[in-house]
Amino acid sequence: MKTCQVAPGGLVHSMGTRTAARAREGAADGRRRAEMQIHGRLYGRLYGRLFGRRRFLGGGGRLAAGMAVGVVGAALIGCGSDEPKAGATSTPAATTTAGASATAPASVTASPTPAVVRASVDLLVIVDKQRALPDGYVPPGLQPIPAAWHAEGESGQQLRGDVIEALRPMIAAAAADGVSLRVESAYRSYSEQARTFAYWVSVMGEAQARRESAVPGHSEHQLGATVDFSDASNGWQLLESFAVSPSGKWLAANAYRFGFAMSYPPGGEAITGYIYEPWHFRYIGVAAAQEWQASGKTLVEYLEAVKKR
Repeated sequence: MKTCQVAPGGLVHSMGTRTAARAREGAADGRRRAEMQIHGRLYGRLYGRLFGRRRFLGGGGRLAAGMAVGVVGAALIGCGSDEPKAGATSTPAATTTAGASATAPASVTASPTPAVVRASVDLLVIVDKQRALPDGYVPPGLQPIPAAWHAEGESGQQLRGDVIEALRPMIAAAAADGVSLRVESAYRSYSEQARTFAYWVSVMGEAQARRESAVPGHSEHQLGATVDFSDASNGWQLLESFAVSPSGKWLAANAYRFGFAMSYPPGGEAITGYIYEPWHFRYIGVAAAQEWQASGKTLVEYLEAVKKR
């Protein structure tokens, strides 16, 4: 953040007033700096996705990210206090409706009351625009992924332990084919999704934001079984150009063999409600993924069919 400088001969104010003002400004600056440190990489990356540019890094990136936080304002800051602990493994009972448990940010019009999935969330549960996860849901067995799996500039991503073990042979197989799979984003808590969605609403309006980002409580990332991959060839961006990157091509052809399914395929928006996301893969298990691949259905259609069996 830029510091203020007073030119020689400038106006001299009351020292008491100026000292108090500086104290208030210092406290506010401290809060802004803390917020930028927490959310800097998230919003820097979101800027990159929106404008097709590399995410902002370092001090300048954090400053730009802090400006984004300021634009969103209280809707973002208010989300941070209720974030569940990443290490928690208990699942609350799903006895309330999502209208009460998955409230959208204050600036966002809430969806019609959706059904809430049962507390015993499994790998084949449907999480979409109509069906939300239970209030306060945190997936069991969250663990940090190996540091070497992170995309450039990323760190601290988490997944369910069983998903990490499923991802391990897929990354190794891709490497054997000369492709370096890297994780851009993995588990995302309810409150982090709230910040993400509120940001997109502030930038592109609610209608477009709903096509590109999930309302909190409705994100597959909260399952701890979903990965956004990125590739150096398109600047590590979550853009449609990922589809023609080495990673994008390899995943489209092979991910199902390891239990991962592309949730939002090309031409599927009328069914899924989301734009094409060639980087977004959800683990559903090897047998299910192979069956899904053979079905030719979107993932949500396949999961609906499984539910009816």
